[in-house]
Amino acid sequence: TLMRSSAASDVYKRQVILKELKGYSGAIQSDGLGAYKKVAAQSGGKILRLACLQHCKREFLDMKGNADADKILTLANQLYQNEHKHKIGVDGWTVEQNLVHRKKYAPDILGEIKDVLDDIEERGDLLPKSELKEAITYLRNEWNAVVDIFNYGDTYLDNNIVERMNRYISLSRKNSLFFGSHKGAERGAILYTIALTCRMNKVNLFEYLTDIINRTAEWQPNTPLEKYRQLLPDRWEKAND
Repeated sequence: TLMRSSAASDVYKRQVILKELKGYSGAIQSDGLGAYKKVAAQSGGKILRLACLQHCKREFLDMKGNADADKILTLANQLYQNEHKHKIGVDGWTVEQNLVHRKKYAPDILGEIKDVLDDIEERGDLLPKSELKEAITYLRNEWNAVVDIFNYGDTYLDNNIVERMNRYISLSRKNSLFFGSHKGAERGAILYTIALTCRMNKVNLFEYLTDIINRTAEWQPNTPLEKYRQLLPDRWEKAND
C-alpha cells in the first residue's frame, strides 16, 4: 500500500510540474526528478534544464570520509571557490566577464571530476548497490546539465536560493495545514510566492501589499498585464505619497 501511495504521489508531482511549466520557455534548474527532464525534452529546445550542483554533491557528502567521495567533493568545492571570486553587479563585474571567467576555470575542474569518476569505475571494486555507485550514477545522469551551467554567465551553480525559501513554507506548514478548499490552497500558494519574492528582493511585505492594493483599487478590468508586471516585487517601486 505504501509503495502504491508513493507511486501515486510521484505521478501527481509529475503532472503538476508538467502543467505548471506548459508553454514555458527559458532555463529551469532542478534536481534529477524525471518530470523536469521530460518537460525539457518535450519543449522542442525552448527549455534548458540545468542541474543543481548541491544535489549532485549531497550523496557524496553522506559518505564524507570515503576517500573517493572526498576527491569528488574537493573538486566540486573548487568550482564554488572560483565562482565566489566575483559577483555580477559588484565592482562592475558583468555577465560577459563572468562567462569568460567560467570558461577559464571550469573545463579543467570538470575534466578532473570526470577522470576521477572513470578511475573509480574502472578499478573493478565498485559494488553495484553501494552508496558510492548510486552517487556516481546520479552525477553521471546529470552531467550534461552540470556542464551547461558553465556555458552561460548568469546561471547559478545550484538552486539553494529556492531551497532556502521553501524552508519558510515548511516552518508554517503546521499552521496552514488546512486551506479549506483547493482554491484556497491556490490562493495561499500565490501569497507565499509574493511574500518570499519580497524577501528575496529585500522588500517590506506590509509596505508592498499596502501600496499595490491602494494603487490597483481603481484600475479597470482591461488594464494591460504588463502594468501589473511592473508591480511584482522585483520591479516594484513605492508610489510617491
